[in-house]
Amino acid sequence: MEFLISLEESGVGMWVRESPSLFAFTGLIALHAFGLAFAAGMSTAISLRILGVAPQLPLAPMEKLFPIIWTAFSVNAVSGGLLLIGNATGDFVNPIFYIKMAFVVLGAVSVAQVRRRVFRNPNQATEQHRMLAMAPLACWAGAIIAGKMCEYPTYFRF
Repeated sequence: MEFLISLEESGVGMWVRESPSLFAFTGLIALHAFGLAFAAGMSTAISLRILGVAPQLPLAPMEKLFPIIWTAFSVNAVSGGLLLIGNATGDFVNPIFYIKMAFVVLGAVSVAQVRRRVFRNPNQATEQHRMLAMAPLACWAGAIIAGKMCEYPTYFRF
């Protein structure tokens, strides 16, 4: 716990929590929201297309969205890491935070698998593609829900 307190009381932690700058907490939350919107949103669009939504749209050009997804994911990693430093004693002791992080990791892995298996092996059975496309949807939903639950730790404790 001493380490978490020192992390939170570091210059970065104090800046995140206490600075009136729009680049501190407010800006980081905004970046985190935009990163989430792009990473989860574009991933969801690809998954839904694989699942048969908007069949008139060709799937192959959607592969160009993956660099945007990974850039947005990187923005979320940086902004989330800074927000975590600002609330280390709250987040690191909250079991829901670890559930959220598990969903984030599984979401990233499943997005990578969609790209590798669907876009690199287009002749694979469509049913396998559909099963694979459901994983990012479930993971991003789980991460978002757990993330919102982390904001209300007094209501969601194990």
